[in-house]
Amino acid sequence: MKTHPRHALAAAIMAVSATASAQPMLEEVIVTAQKRAENVMDVPISISVFNDATVEKLSARNLTDLGRFTPGVEMNNDNALQPTYSIRGVQTNDWTVGSDPAVAVYVDGVYAARGAGAEAALADIARVEVLKGPQGTLFGRNATGGAIHIISQPPVFEREGRAKVSVGDYGRLDGEFMFNTPLSDTVALRLLAVSRNRDGYLENLSGPDQSEQNTDSLRASLLWDAGANTEVLLRAEYSQMDQHGGAQYTLINSVFEGANPGRRLDPYGDIANDFVSKEERDMFATSLEVNHEMGDITFTSITGYRRFETELLEDLDGSNNPDYYFASSNPDDNEYFSQEFRLTGASDSLKWTAGAAYSRETVDHLTTAEFKMSTLESFAWSEILRNSTSATSQTFLSALAGLPQAQIDALDGLSNTEVSELQPAYRQQLKDRGLDGMASSAFIWSFLNDQGTLEDFGLSTNPLVGLFQILNDVGPRIAAGDDWIESVESSGTYESYALYGDATWSVTDRINLTGGLRYTYDDKAFDLFTQYQNQIAGANFGLAFYNNGQPVLDTSQSDTWDALSGRLVLDYHFTDSVMGYASVATGFKSGGFNSLNFGPDIDTSYDEEEVINYEIGTKGAYFDGRVQFNAAAFFYEYSNLQELKLLGQPIPSYNLRNADAEGYGLELEGSWLITDHLSLSGNYSWLKTEYTDFDIIAAAGETAADDLTGEPRVGTPENKVNLALEYYLPLGDFGELLTRFDYTWNDERVESLNDPTRKVDAYDLANLRISLLPEGERWEVSAWSTNLFDEEVITVFGDNGDAIGSLTGWRIPPRMVGMDFIYRF
Repeated sequence: MKTHPRHALAAAIMAVSATASAQPMLEEVIVTAQKRAENVMDVPISISVFNDATVEKLSARNLTDLGRFTPGVEMNNDNALQPTYSIRGVQTNDWTVGSDPAVAVYVDGVYAARGAGAEAALADIARVEVLKGPQGTLFGRNATGGAIHIISQPPVFEREGRAKVSVGDYGRLDGEFMFNTPLSDTVALRLLAVSRNRDGYLENLSGPDQSEQNTDSLRASLLWDAGANTEVLLRAEYSQMDQHGGAQYTLINSVFEGANPGRRLDPYGDIANDFVSKEERDMFATSLEVNHEMGDITFTSITGYRRFETELLEDLDGSNNPDYYFASSNPDDNEYFSQEFRLTGASDSLKWTAGAAYSRETVDHLTTAEFKMSTLESFAWSEILRNSTSATSQTFLSALAGLPQAQIDALDGLSNTEVSELQPAYRQQLKDRGLDGMASSAFIWSFLNDQGTLEDFGLSTNPLVGLFQILNDVGPRIAAGDDWIESVESSGTYESYALYGDATWSVTDRINLTGGLRYTYDDKAFDLFTQYQNQIAGANFGLAFYNNGQPVLDTSQSDTWDALSGRLVLDYHFTDSVMGYASVATGFKSGGFNSLNFGPDIDTSYDEEEVINYEIGTKGAYFDGRVQFNAAAFFYEYSNLQELKLLGQPIPSYNLRNADAEGYGLELEGSWLITDHLSLSGNYSWLKTEYTDFDIIAAAGETAADDLTGEPRVGTPENKVNLALEYYLPLGDFGELLTRFDYTWNDERVESLNDPTRKVDAYDLANLRISLLPEGERWEVSAWSTNLFDEEVITVFGDNGDAIGSLTGWRIPPRMVGMDFIYRF
């Protein structure tokens, strides 16, 4: 059998593992972050690595589970079709299709263009590499925040198999089956089937339980040794998701209790959602990788194709209160093709990589917002109460609602949440007088009066007459429970071209100088269509997609962006096992288009995002390899950071704008083999971020009060600590008993751009796993618990529901326990 680079890498990893077992030293980890097999301790990049064994010990089933234990990283798949990945505070919070992610996710070298196609089962993987800071000179796609690379196990020329069954509470029943076999001396096949099933842990009083899991996937890999110097690897995967996904639920007591008499709201108890949240996805992915050796040079071709269709249904008010009904539907159809050619070479003093990449993505997206007419009344009340000092609110609250002036004045000092708690009671007072609909009538009349369009609606300019004209229309529709539905369609074709190169020159035996450059050219075309689909007093009107008064939007846009980015790294090996490095790297992410709505004097597109990152670090092994310690300090500056925000008065809308920001921090990682059987590992990250320039969109109603300059960026805690303690108890000739305890502590953090005072409390999580490992490891039995101490915390808040007075949240999963049974053959 021929020996190819992939086989050599596998052999190296096996040899390292064998050495680690025979000697009292920490295991060496081999990565390919720089497109060559290297000890991670020799790579001058801040990188966190999880091999297959670590993923198993963490009971990790997705990237979010790994993110909890990665310094400087936050991942959130509460919504599996709109996950967010944040590295060192850098993330893309745009869940629409007009932009690109700041953190790139790769699966076996192929870019997963959208978050909806990135979340996959972590089964039969070789490792997951999390690279921090701008990446581009080593990958086919640019990334400003970092890159996450999921690398699956390749076929091998030995017959082997693995079966795993997991059972647990909430009806968990997971299954994995892997079979690998050589088909001939030159062809090997590896098959994998995975099924993940768990009942929802959110008990719903008004429908099916939420936050369940129901996914199935199949993967096949075929390796062909095509000749003495050539190997071909074909991969194909199909996955299906159909689950009542991660539901948000109201955090406003009065909203919940108003629809559920006799019950009290418990943020960690039962929920009551009247719209069934659901996540559906069909995805197919395939890639063809060819490696051909030409002396000291290796040519690599990676052809990738990914396609998925999704449907995301969400209850955005998180309640069963008919006065707040707000739901959405978001189907996606995505197709992605990529081709990358790469040359790598090495001599005694020079290691280099050069590549060219092309990709083409087509996206089709439909967003539908579903309300009841009664929801418009709740929205109007919310706006009136939260803007109690305005002339319109003062007049309405005193003359129509009949509130005393002292009570009106007291509203100005309340938070949005406190106002939302009062809102149902104020509305009920007008309901009791037969005037439900008065708030929305006053809001609409005042709004149209400010716009100078009352006559277009046939409404009187006399406030009292005009108000009752509107009330005569909306009042009966509220009482009848009429629907109010709006939608916006968007589609795009995005093409990207890139040339990149990266080289490391060994200046001396201890000094290496690395330089890389990348040229990127992106060409995007984007179409958007939306129109008013409802009427007020006989005239067309829009609320969710108001578009600053434009009743019809039918636009086609196109633009191009290009940039030169790169990196420069100097590393010095103080000893054979200790090195330090200093680097500067730049990153680029092309601009894009507002995907929901816009209006006059509001930019329909936004500029490209650029970042420069400075970093110094050290990596070292000490005390004969029993201790490893890594440290990195960094500072970055962002220009034109792309931020999505629900903004504008009096009718808010989602818009993506550019802002400038900076961040700096420190990351520490360490491992200590205390005895031959006991080890301790941990990491710590400290991060400070802030906006240095925040553009105000005056045309959308923003004022100086909306300027976030000097405020921290959202989504990442300032401090984060992870610890892991692992102990192998020898059981004589039988084998070993492995006990692993993992602990993470997260500092409080700002969660919302719309309300910087809204924060996620500090919280800690712990996992425990006990595994029985018999001699020979043919089988394995493990008992585990995640969130061991049943920590309760809300980690994400929903801005959509907050706009109508029903702030929503997502909680972390509760304590779960279970057992894994593994058999190898």
